[in-house]
Amino acid sequence: MNKKAHHAWWIMISCGTISFCVLGVVMACSGIFFKPVCDYLGVSRGAFSLYMTIIYLAMFIVLPIAGKKMPTANFKKFLIAAMAVFTLTFAAMSQFTSLYHWYAAGVLMGISGAFVMFLPIPILINNWFKQKVGFALGLALAMSGVGGTLFNPVGAYIIQNYGWRTGYLALGLIAFAITMPFMIFVVRFKPAEMGLEPYGAAETAATAQVQPQAGAKPAELPGVTAGQALKSPAFYTALIFAGMMTMSGTVQTHIPGYVTSIGLSAIVGGFAISMTSFGIIFGKLVMGYLNDKIGLSKAITTGTVLSAAGLITILAAGSNTTLLYVGAFIFGFGGISMGTVMPPMVVRQFFGQKDFSSIFSNIQSITTLLMAFAMTLYGFIFDLSKSYANSLLASLLFLLIAYGGYLLTTVTAKKLPK
Repeated sequence: MNKKAHHAWWIMISCGTISFCVLGVVMACSGIFFKPVCDYLGVSRGAFSLYMTIIYLAMFIVLPIAGKKMPTANFKKFLIAAMAVFTLTFAAMSQFTSLYHWYAAGVLMGISGAFVMFLPIPILINNWFKQKVGFALGLALAMSGVGGTLFNPVGAYIIQNYGWRTGYLALGLIAFAITMPFMIFVVRFKPAEMGLEPYGAAETAATAQVQPQAGAKPAELPGVTAGQALKSPAFYTALIFAGMMTMSGTVQTHIPGYVTSIGLSAIVGGFAISMTSFGIIFGKLVMGYLNDKIGLSKAITTGTVLSAAGLITILAAGSNTTLLYVGAFIFGFGGISMGTVMPPMVVRQFFGQKDFSSIFSNIQSITTLLMAFAMTLYGFIFDLSKSYANSLLASLLFLLIAYGGYLLTTVTAKKLPK
Protein backbone atom coordinates (compact mmCIF):
# COMPACT_ATOMS: atom_id res chain seq x y z
CA MET A 1 0.00 0.00 0.00
CA ASN A 2 1.44 3.37 -1.01
CA LYS A 3 1.08 5.75 1.90
CA LYS A 4 1.72 9.39 1.06
CA ALA A 5 4.50 11.00 3.09
CA HIS A 6 3.40 13.62 5.59
CA HIS A 7 4.01 17.15 4.29
CA ALA A 8 6.10 17.77 7.42
CA TRP A 9 8.96 15.92 5.74
CA TRP A 10 8.78 18.30 2.77
CA ILE A 11 8.93 21.15 5.27
CA MET A 12 12.07 19.57 6.73
CA ILE A 13 13.60 19.35 3.23
CA SER A 14 12.70 23.00 2.65
CA CYS A 15 14.41 23.90 5.93
CA GLY A 16 17.41 21.91 4.72
CA THR A 17 17.63 24.04 1.57
CA ILE A 18 17.54 27.20 3.72
CA SER A 19 20.38 25.87 5.88
CA PHE A 20 22.31 24.58 2.85
CA CYS A 21 22.14 27.87 0.95
CA VAL A 22 21.99 30.63 3.56
CA LEU A 23 24.54 29.23 6.01
CA GLY A 24 26.43 26.91 3.65
CA VAL A 25 26.62 28.48 0.18
CA VAL A 26 26.57 32.15 1.25
CA MET A 27 27.91 32.60 4.80
CA ALA A 28 30.36 29.68 4.96
CA CYS A 29 31.84 30.61 1.57
CA SER A 30 32.25 34.32 2.30
CA GLY A 31 35.82 33.83 3.50
CA ILE A 32 37.12 32.58 0.15
CA PHE A 33 36.49 36.05 -1.31
CA PHE A 34 38.50 37.97 1.29
CA LYS A 35 41.95 37.81 -0.34
CA PRO A 36 40.99 38.52 -3.98
CA VAL A 37 38.61 41.34 -3.04
CA CYS A 38 41.08 42.90 -0.58
CA ASP A 39 43.76 42.77 -3.28
CA TYR A 40 41.37 44.46 -5.74
CA LEU A 41 40.29 47.18 -3.28
CA GLY A 42 43.72 47.61 -1.69
CA VAL A 43 42.33 47.33 1.85
CA SER A 44 43.18 45.22 4.88
CA ARG A 45 41.38 42.01 5.79
CA GLY A 46 40.14 43.66 8.96
CA ALA A 47 38.59 46.58 7.11
CA PHE A 48 36.90 44.28 4.62
CA SER A 49 35.68 41.71 7.14
CA LEU A 50 33.93 44.51 9.01
CA TYR A 51 30.99 44.00 6.66
CA MET A 52 30.47 40.58 8.29
CA THR A 53 30.29 42.26 11.69
CA ILE A 54 27.76 44.72 10.23
CA ILE A 55 25.62 41.75 9.14
CA TYR A 56 25.49 40.38 12.68
CA LEU A 57 24.91 43.80 14.27
CA ALA A 58 21.98 44.48 11.92
CA MET A 59 20.59 41.03 12.71
CA PHE A 60 20.91 41.75 16.44
CA ILE A 61 18.68 44.81 16.02
CA VAL A 62 16.11 43.20 13.72
CA LEU A 63 15.78 39.68 15.19
CA PRO A 64 13.31 40.61 17.98
CA ILE A 65 11.14 42.39 15.40
CA ALA A 66 11.37 39.42 13.04
CA GLY A 67 10.36 37.09 15.87
CA LYS A 68 7.13 39.03 16.34
CA LYS A 69 6.35 39.61 12.66
CA MET A 70 7.09 36.16 11.20
CA PRO A 71 4.51 34.00 13.06
CA THR A 72 1.60 35.57 11.19
CA ALA A 73 -0.35 34.97 8.00
CA ASN A 74 2.44 36.85 6.21
CA PHE A 75 5.14 34.33 7.20
CA LYS A 76 5.59 33.05 3.65
CA LYS A 77 5.75 36.57 2.17
CA PHE A 78 8.39 37.60 4.70
CA LEU A 79 10.41 34.47 3.96
CA ILE A 80 10.30 34.83 0.16
CA ALA A 81 11.14 38.55 0.21
CA ALA A 82 13.97 38.15 2.73
CA MET A 83 15.46 35.17 0.89
CA ALA A 84 15.45 37.11 -2.38
CA VAL A 85 17.14 40.14 -0.79
CA PHE A 86 19.72 38.01 1.05
CA THR A 87 20.84 35.84 -1.87
CA LEU A 88 20.62 38.50 -4.59
CA THR A 89 22.57 41.00 -2.47
CA PHE A 90 25.35 38.42 -2.27
CA ALA A 91 25.16 37.99 -6.05
CA ALA A 92 25.22 41.78 -6.49
CA MET A 93 28.64 41.91 -4.82
CA SER A 94 29.93 40.85 -8.22
CA GLN A 95 29.38 44.46 -9.33
CA PHE A 96 30.77 46.29 -6.28
CA THR A 97 33.73 48.64 -6.68
CA SER A 98 34.02 50.30 -3.25
CA LEU A 99 34.48 49.00 0.29
CA TYR A 100 31.41 51.00 1.31
CA HIS A 101 29.31 48.94 -1.10
CA TRP A 102 30.05 45.89 1.06
CA TYR A 103 29.20 47.82 4.22
CA ALA A 104 25.83 48.80 2.74
CA ALA A 105 25.30 45.21 1.63
CA GLY A 106 26.05 44.10 5.19
CA VAL A 107 23.09 46.15 6.41
CA LEU A 108 20.78 44.60 3.79
CA MET A 109 22.01 41.07 4.48
CA GLY A 110 21.70 41.60 8.22
CA ILE A 111 18.10 42.82 7.99
CA SER A 112 17.05 40.06 5.58
CA GLY A 113 19.21 37.50 7.38
CA ALA A 114 17.18 38.04 10.55
CA PHE A 115 14.24 36.48 8.68
CA VAL A 116 16.11 33.61 6.97
CA MET A 117 19.25 32.66 8.90
CA PHE A 118 18.23 31.55 12.39
CA LEU A 119 14.45 31.86 12.82
CA PRO A 120 12.53 30.03 10.07
CA ILE A 121 14.02 26.56 10.58
CA PRO A 122 13.24 26.21 14.32
CA ILE A 123 9.84 27.89 13.83
CA LEU A 124 8.79 25.59 10.98
CA ILE A 125 10.08 22.41 12.63
CA ASN A 126 8.37 23.44 15.88
CA ASN A 127 5.06 23.97 14.05
CA TRP A 128 5.13 20.86 11.87
CA PHE A 129 6.53 18.17 14.20
CA LYS A 130 5.16 16.74 17.45
CA GLN A 131 7.48 13.73 17.25
CA LYS A 132 11.06 13.37 15.97
CA VAL A 133 11.56 17.10 16.52
CA GLY A 134 15.25 16.74 17.35
CA PHE A 135 15.94 14.50 14.37
CA ALA A 136 14.17 16.84 11.93
CA LEU A 137 15.87 19.94 13.34
CA GLY A 138 19.29 18.29 13.43
CA LEU A 139 19.04 17.00 9.86
CA ALA A 140 17.89 20.37 8.51
CA LEU A 141 20.65 22.26 10.31
CA ALA A 142 23.29 19.71 9.27
CA MET A 143 22.80 20.78 5.66
CA SER A 144 24.70 24.00 6.41
CA GLY A 145 27.86 21.95 6.85
CA VAL A 146 27.14 20.03 3.66
CA GLY A 147 26.69 23.29 1.74
CA GLY A 148 29.92 24.76 3.04
CA THR A 149 31.87 21.56 2.43
CA LEU A 150 30.65 21.26 -1.16
CA PHE A 151 30.69 24.88 -2.27
CA ASN A 152 33.91 26.17 -0.68
CA PRO A 153 36.01 24.21 -3.21
CA VAL A 154 33.52 24.99 -6.00
CA GLY A 155 33.67 28.69 -5.21
CA ALA A 156 37.47 28.59 -4.96
CA TYR A 157 37.65 26.94 -8.40
CA ILE A 158 35.39 29.58 -9.94
CA ILE A 159 37.43 32.41 -8.38
CA GLN A 160 40.73 30.93 -9.54
CA ASN A 161 39.57 30.32 -13.11
CA TYR A 162 36.95 33.01 -13.74
CA GLY A 163 37.54 35.68 -11.09
CA TRP A 164 35.89 36.72 -7.83
CA ARG A 165 33.10 38.65 -9.57
CA THR A 166 31.92 35.50 -11.32
CA GLY A 167 32.23 33.65 -8.01
CA TYR A 168 29.88 36.03 -6.20
CA LEU A 169 27.39 35.96 -9.05
CA ALA A 170 27.42 32.18 -9.39
CA LEU A 171 27.05 31.36 -5.69
CA GLY A 172 24.40 34.02 -5.11
CA LEU A 173 22.27 32.85 -8.03
CA ILE A 174 22.71 29.19 -7.08
CA ALA A 175 21.45 29.94 -3.56
CA PHE A 176 18.50 31.90 -4.98
CA ALA A 177 17.61 29.19 -7.51
CA ILE A 178 17.72 26.34 -4.97
CA THR A 179 15.67 28.02 -2.24
CA MET A 180 12.97 29.89 -4.16
CA PRO A 181 10.96 26.90 -5.49
CA PHE A 182 10.70 25.49 -1.96
CA MET A 183 9.78 28.86 -0.45
CA ILE A 184 7.06 29.45 -3.05
CA PHE A 185 5.57 25.99 -3.59
CA VAL A 186 6.33 23.91 -0.48
CA VAL A 187 6.60 26.03 2.67
CA ARG A 188 3.47 26.57 4.75
CA PHE A 189 3.60 28.22 8.16
CA LYS A 190 1.36 25.71 9.95
CA PRO A 191 -0.20 22.32 9.09
CA ALA A 192 -3.68 23.81 9.57
CA GLU A 193 -3.18 25.81 6.35
CA MET A 194 -3.33 22.48 4.51
CA GLY A 195 -5.95 20.91 6.76
CA LEU A 196 -3.32 18.75 8.46
CA GLU A 197 -2.12 17.99 11.97
CA PRO A 198 1.59 18.17 12.87
CA TYR A 199 3.59 15.01 12.28
CA GLY A 200 3.06 12.67 15.23
CA ALA A 201 0.08 14.61 16.61
CA ALA A 202 -2.22 11.57 16.48
CA GLU A 203 0.31 9.37 18.27
CA THR A 204 0.93 12.06 20.88
CA ALA A 205 -2.80 12.45 21.46
CA ALA A 206 -3.23 8.67 21.73
CA THR A 207 -0.44 8.48 24.29
CA ALA A 208 -2.19 11.17 26.29
CA GLN A 209 -5.47 9.26 25.76
CA VAL A 210 -6.95 12.22 23.91
CA GLN A 211 -8.51 11.69 20.51
CA PRO A 212 -8.48 14.76 18.24
CA GLN A 213 -11.90 15.47 16.77
CA ALA A 214 -12.20 16.23 13.08
CA GLY A 215 -13.04 19.88 12.50
CA ALA A 216 -12.54 20.74 16.16
CA LYS A 217 -10.95 24.06 17.07
CA PRO A 218 -7.24 23.52 17.81
CA ALA A 219 -6.36 23.57 21.49
CA GLU A 220 -4.29 26.47 22.76
CA LEU A 221 -0.60 25.75 22.41
CA PRO A 222 1.15 24.90 25.68
CA GLY A 223 3.67 27.23 27.21
CA VAL A 224 4.14 30.75 28.53
CA THR A 225 3.81 34.09 26.78
CA ALA A 226 6.85 36.08 25.71
CA GLY A 227 6.08 38.64 28.41
CA GLN A 228 6.05 35.97 31.10
CA ALA A 229 9.28 34.47 29.77
CA LEU A 230 11.16 37.78 29.64
CA LYS A 231 10.29 38.49 33.27
CA SER A 232 11.47 35.08 34.46
CA PRO A 233 14.94 34.04 35.70
CA ALA A 234 14.62 30.98 33.42
CA PHE A 235 14.86 33.18 30.32
CA TYR A 236 18.19 34.62 31.44
CA THR A 237 19.67 31.29 32.49
CA ALA A 238 18.63 29.87 29.09
CA LEU A 239 20.28 32.92 27.50
CA ILE A 240 23.49 32.15 29.40
CA PHE A 241 23.39 28.61 28.01
CA ALA A 242 22.77 29.66 24.40
CA GLY A 243 25.10 32.67 24.47
CA MET A 244 28.06 30.96 26.12
CA MET A 245 27.66 27.88 23.92
CA THR A 246 27.80 30.12 20.85
CA MET A 247 30.86 31.97 22.15
CA SER A 248 32.60 28.66 22.85
CA GLY A 249 31.94 27.34 19.35
CA THR A 250 33.07 30.55 17.64
CA VAL A 251 36.69 29.66 18.44
CA GLN A 252 36.58 27.27 15.47
CA THR A 253 37.51 30.18 13.18
CA HIS A 254 40.84 30.43 15.02
CA ILE A 255 41.77 26.74 14.87
CA PRO A 256 43.89 27.21 11.69
CA GLY A 257 45.68 30.09 13.45
CA TYR A 258 46.36 27.92 16.49
CA VAL A 259 47.76 25.14 14.29
CA THR A 260 50.23 27.43 12.50
CA SER A 261 51.17 29.14 15.80
CA ILE A 262 52.53 25.83 17.15
CA GLY A 263 54.72 25.34 14.09
CA LEU A 264 52.52 23.17 11.87
CA SER A 265 51.71 24.04 8.26
CA ALA A 266 48.73 25.96 6.94
CA ILE A 267 47.70 22.77 5.11
CA VAL A 268 47.42 20.97 8.45
CA GLY A 269 45.38 23.90 9.77
CA GLY A 270 43.05 23.72 6.78
CA PHE A 271 42.55 20.00 7.24
CA ALA A 272 41.89 20.49 10.96
CA ILE A 273 39.07 22.96 10.28
CA SER A 274 37.69 20.56 7.65
CA MET A 275 37.57 17.84 10.30
CA THR A 276 35.69 20.28 12.54
CA SER A 277 33.19 20.88 9.73
CA PHE A 278 32.67 17.14 9.25
CA GLY A 279 32.14 16.83 12.99
CA ILE A 280 29.48 19.54 12.87
CA ILE A 281 27.58 17.77 10.08
CA PHE A 282 27.38 14.46 11.92
CA GLY A 283 27.04 16.09 15.33
CA LYS A 284 23.88 17.99 14.40
CA LEU A 285 22.27 14.75 13.25
CA VAL A 286 23.32 12.82 16.35
CA MET A 287 22.48 15.58 18.84
CA GLY A 288 18.99 15.89 17.41
CA TYR A 289 18.57 12.11 17.53
CA LEU A 290 19.83 11.93 21.12
CA ASN A 291 17.37 14.62 22.16
CA ASP A 292 14.52 12.44 20.88
CA LYS A 293 15.86 9.18 22.33
CA ILE A 294 17.43 9.99 25.71
CA GLY A 295 16.06 13.44 26.47
CA LEU A 296 17.36 17.00 26.42
CA SER A 297 19.41 16.91 29.64
CA LYS A 298 21.34 13.75 28.78
CA ALA A 299 21.92 14.98 25.21
CA ILE A 300 23.32 18.31 26.42
CA THR A 301 25.51 16.57 29.01
CA THR A 302 26.86 14.25 26.30
CA GLY A 303 27.57 17.17 23.97
CA THR A 304 29.31 19.15 26.72
CA VAL A 305 31.58 16.24 27.66
CA LEU A 306 32.48 15.62 24.01
CA SER A 307 33.16 19.29 23.35
CA ALA A 308 35.42 19.58 26.40
CA ALA A 309 37.22 16.39 25.38
CA GLY A 310 37.73 17.80 21.88
CA LEU A 311 39.23 21.07 23.11
CA ILE A 312 41.52 19.30 25.58
CA THR A 313 42.64 16.86 22.87
CA ILE A 314 43.49 19.72 20.51
CA LEU A 315 45.57 21.38 23.22
CA ALA A 316 47.29 18.13 24.21
CA ALA A 317 47.99 17.00 20.64
CA GLY A 318 51.00 19.23 20.04
CA SER A 319 52.63 18.18 16.76
CA ASN A 320 50.67 14.89 16.66
CA THR A 321 48.46 15.67 13.66
CA THR A 322 46.35 12.51 14.01
CA LEU A 323 45.40 13.46 17.57
CA LEU A 324 44.81 17.04 16.43
CA TYR A 325 42.36 15.92 13.73
CA VAL A 326 40.53 13.65 16.18
CA GLY A 327 40.19 16.52 18.65
CA ALA A 328 38.95 18.90 15.96
CA PHE A 329 36.33 16.38 14.82
CA ILE A 330 35.11 15.72 18.38
CA PHE A 331 34.90 19.46 19.13
CA GLY A 332 32.78 20.05 16.03
CA PHE A 333 30.69 16.96 16.75
CA GLY A 334 29.94 17.94 20.34
CA GLY A 335 30.04 21.63 21.13
CA ILE A 336 29.61 23.48 17.86
CA SER A 337 26.72 21.32 16.64
CA MET A 338 25.06 21.55 20.05
CA GLY A 339 25.24 25.35 19.91
CA THR A 340 22.82 25.40 16.97
CA VAL A 341 20.59 22.39 17.66
CA MET A 342 20.00 22.70 21.40
CA PRO A 343 18.97 26.35 22.06
CA PRO A 344 15.64 25.99 20.18
CA MET A 345 15.07 22.65 21.92
CA VAL A 346 15.66 24.34 25.31
CA VAL A 347 13.14 27.07 24.46
CA ARG A 348 10.58 24.50 23.30
CA GLN A 349 10.95 22.29 26.38
CA PHE A 350 10.98 24.95 29.10
CA PHE A 351 8.89 27.76 27.59
CA GLY A 352 6.58 25.76 25.33
CA GLN A 353 5.17 26.49 21.89
CA LYS A 354 2.77 29.35 22.66
CA ASP A 355 5.24 32.17 21.95
CA PHE A 356 8.16 30.08 20.71
CA SER A 357 9.23 32.37 17.86
CA SER A 358 9.21 35.54 19.96
CA ILE A 359 11.08 33.98 22.90
CA PHE A 360 13.62 32.24 20.68
CA SER A 361 14.23 35.36 18.56
CA ASN A 362 15.07 37.38 21.68
CA ILE A 363 17.59 34.75 22.77
CA GLN A 364 19.01 34.43 19.25
CA SER A 365 19.36 38.20 18.97
CA ILE A 366 21.71 38.34 21.97
CA THR A 367 23.64 35.22 20.93
CA THR A 368 24.19 36.75 17.48
CA LEU A 369 25.73 39.82 19.11
CA LEU A 370 27.89 37.60 21.32
CA MET A 371 29.01 35.68 18.23
CA ALA A 372 30.28 38.88 16.61
CA PHE A 373 31.97 39.87 19.89
CA ALA A 374 33.61 36.46 20.32
CA MET A 375 35.18 36.56 16.86
CA THR A 376 37.09 39.68 17.91
CA LEU A 377 37.67 38.58 21.51
CA TYR A 378 39.62 35.46 20.55
CA GLY A 379 41.84 37.56 18.30
CA PHE A 380 42.55 40.02 21.11
CA ILE A 381 43.36 37.16 23.48
CA PHE A 382 46.03 36.04 21.01
CA ASP A 383 47.35 39.59 20.56
CA LEU A 384 47.71 40.06 24.33
CA SER A 385 49.04 36.63 25.27
CA LYS A 386 50.76 35.68 21.98
CA SER A 387 49.14 32.25 22.26
CA TYR A 388 46.04 30.76 20.66
CA ALA A 389 46.12 28.13 23.40
CA ASN A 390 44.61 30.75 25.71
CA SER A 391 41.80 31.28 23.21
CA LEU A 392 41.03 27.56 23.33
CA LEU A 393 41.09 27.66 27.14
CA ALA A 394 38.67 30.60 27.05
CA SER A 395 36.41 28.52 24.80
CA LEU A 396 36.51 25.71 27.37
CA LEU A 397 35.57 28.17 30.12
CA PHE A 398 32.60 29.47 28.10
CA LEU A 399 31.50 25.86 27.52
CA LEU A 400 31.46 25.12 31.24
CA ILE A 401 29.56 28.35 31.96
CA ALA A 402 27.03 27.33 29.28
CA TYR A 403 26.46 23.97 30.94
CA GLY A 404 26.01 25.71 34.27
CA GLY A 405 23.44 27.98 32.62
CA TYR A 406 21.51 24.95 31.41
CA LEU A 407 21.54 23.32 34.86
CA LEU A 408 20.21 26.56 36.35
CA THR A 409 17.48 26.65 33.70
CA THR A 410 16.23 23.22 34.76
CA VAL A 411 15.73 24.71 38.25
CA THR A 412 14.45 28.21 37.42
CA ALA A 413 12.00 26.90 34.80
CA LYS A 414 10.05 25.15 37.57
CA LYS A 415 8.83 28.58 38.69
CA LEU A 416 7.28 29.39 35.29
CA PRO A 417 3.46 29.57 35.12
CA LYS A 418 1.88 26.24 34.21
